Amino acid sequence: MKRGQKGFTLIELMIVVAIIGILAAIAIPNFINFKKKSIISTAAANLETVRSSLSQYAADSDDGCYPDAIANFADLQTKLSSYGLTFPDNEAGVKWAGWGTYERDDGNCTLYTLTVRASDGDSSTGTQLKATPRGVCCDDEDGTSGSNCDAYAKNMVKCSQW
Repeated sequence: MKRGQKGFTLIELMIVVAIIGILAAIAIPNFINFKKKSIISTAAANLETVRSSLSQYAADSDDGCYPDAIANFADLQTKLSSYGLTFPDNEAGVKWAGWGTYERDDGNCTLYTLTVRASDGDSSTGTQLKATPRGVCCDDEDGTSGSNCDAYAKNMVKCSQW
């Protein structure tokens, strides 16, 4: 560089680019993990809201029973809207990958299981969450360690512990 000229040398610019690359390599995986954790937490919190509305439904019914069937997300909203449930129009708004299943125990109408998947993956690989009268849990379907329950939902009860 000639005397009197101002600017950065190529080596200085390359060092800055390398530093930015290293910082990005550290930050991006952490951001992805944080995003998955927040999606699972939101999905679980919304499932807890449904559980609370189901409890109000059972308390209001004469026999203390939960609904005999809930076919889909729209049916869930219809049956529980008068019990404090106000959700967006579709599952994506509550961070669910889609409607799962609702099963009421045939022998005991005060027991149910509502299963959904969090939208942290596609509809078949998202973290499976279950709501029962006991609470909301993270379901480790295959029972192996290293699952989303272990990695992203550490503070949630695992369904296998019940």
